Amino acid sequence: MSILTSSLPYSSLTYLVDLIDLIQLTLFTLASRKYPPHQALSTLTITTITTMADEIPTVQILDKENYFSQALVPLPNALPYAPLPPSSLRLRTSVLSLTVNNFTYAALGTVLKWWDVHPLPPSTPAPYNDSAKYGRISAWGYAEVLDSTVPSIPAGSHVWGYVPLGTLPEDLSVKLHPEISDQIFVTSAHRQHVMPIYNRYFVYLPSTPRGREIAQKTAGVAYDAALRVMHATAFLMASFVFSADAARVVAPGPGPDDPASSAWSAQDADLAGATVLIFAPGSKAAVIFAALLRGRKESEGRPRRIIGVSSEASRAFVQGTGIYDDVLLTTADPATGLDVAGANAGRVVVFDFGGRAGVGPRWATSLAQRHADLLFVGVGSGLLDPSAVGAVLAQAAVQPPYRAVRVNADDMRRRAMKQVGEEKYWGQEAQSWEGFRRDGVKGFGVVWGSGMEDVIKGWDRLANGEVIPSEGLVYKL
Repeated sequence: MSILTSSLPYSSLTYLVDLIDLIQLTLFTLASRKYPPHQALSTLTITTITTMADEIPTVQILDKENYFSQALVPLPNALPYAPLPPSSLRLRTSVLSLTVNNFTYAALGTVLKWWDVHPLPPSTPAPYNDSAKYGRISAWGYAEVLDSTVPSIPAGSHVWGYVPLGTLPEDLSVKLHPEISDQIFVTSAHRQHVMPIYNRYFVYLPSTPRGREIAQKTAGVAYDAALRVMHATAFLMASFVFSADAARVVAPGPGPDDPASSAWSAQDADLAGATVLIFAPGSKAAVIFAALLRGRKESEGRPRRIIGVSSEASRAFVQGTGIYDDVLLTTADPATGLDVAGANAGRVVVFDFGGRAGVGPRWATSLAQRHADLLFVGVGSGLLDPSAVGAVLAQAAVQPPYRAVRVNADDMRRRAMKQVGEEKYWGQEAQSWEGFRRDGVKGFGVVWGSGMEDVIKGWDRLANGEVIPSEGLVYKL
């Protein structure tokens, strides 16, 4: 019997009462206090005697309107688990990473149905069982197969994909990929209206070394959680949307898949001799995209210059990657910034990976006065304050004074697979990813946390802007 000291959200302590009936060994102190839901949740350190406590699942639950506000909620009434239906897997998150993307999933969760991917469990206690007000969001990482009714995927396997923040196992109906043995698709009804990219999982059987790597918390596993999905977006952009090979070019976002009907052309895709400006250049997807462009040969359409436009806080990391030809500050004058960088000629393409406070569009508006053929490519978003989401969405609907497109990984991947064939596509993506998985990104380090209490702390750090670009947050549950 061990003594566990843990920090749990103060608002969740009342729901631990159910543990007394379940294990009769939990000792804790309860205090009643009301707090405004928009305030950060205070914590109370409690000491519990644990035998079965590690079996009591806990989940992060967010206020949908103020997703900076979170609670770690135990679910003792989720036990025992029901028998697993046919063609299903019981998955429990084992490794996940937190990034600014998690907040984007929450900010746009209603519009893009991300709240629906991992719904509130039936055993969720009040007040968190109100799905109109509260919800769960997801991350990228690994889940362990605890139970299976799929003969080819035994318990003890792992899957990589879109996983929930919590230790509650989830039961998902799945089907095998008809041609690629290490991929499955979720067929559960509640997830069929989300983009297919979130329903595809990669399978690692017990016979592979992945389970051992997860247990050892290797760098490769950390990069899988923190960088792999970012690499996928960057790879699609560099290898297809902005390919120098006209036969590979696909459109970046919504619209027809047929190249003949698309408004996107090989001329649009051509970055040869162009000046590329990257906003939020320290973001993971941006660094990988810039590295892929920098690695091109002249015959592959290498840009004339790749310039990061960074905040002062991120500048040292961005420069330290060694990927960018120059790094400008976002506070610089756009009209003279390119001249100072020696890049005052040629086509200008602006890639905005999430520059804060609309800095990318502001620069693009200024530069378009001198570069009529300027192209603006929206890729990501910065950390969105819940109170600003409506204004951001409204601004996105306004036609800017320059040509602008937005990338969507699901659209790009679907078209790329049609273009070169699915098996060939996955082989090329895997080959590209292997180099980053092996070598990482210069200056980028991973901070491992353990358990959901650390996840809660990491969420608060991201919400408060305390995580620096060189730091990756990865957790073993």
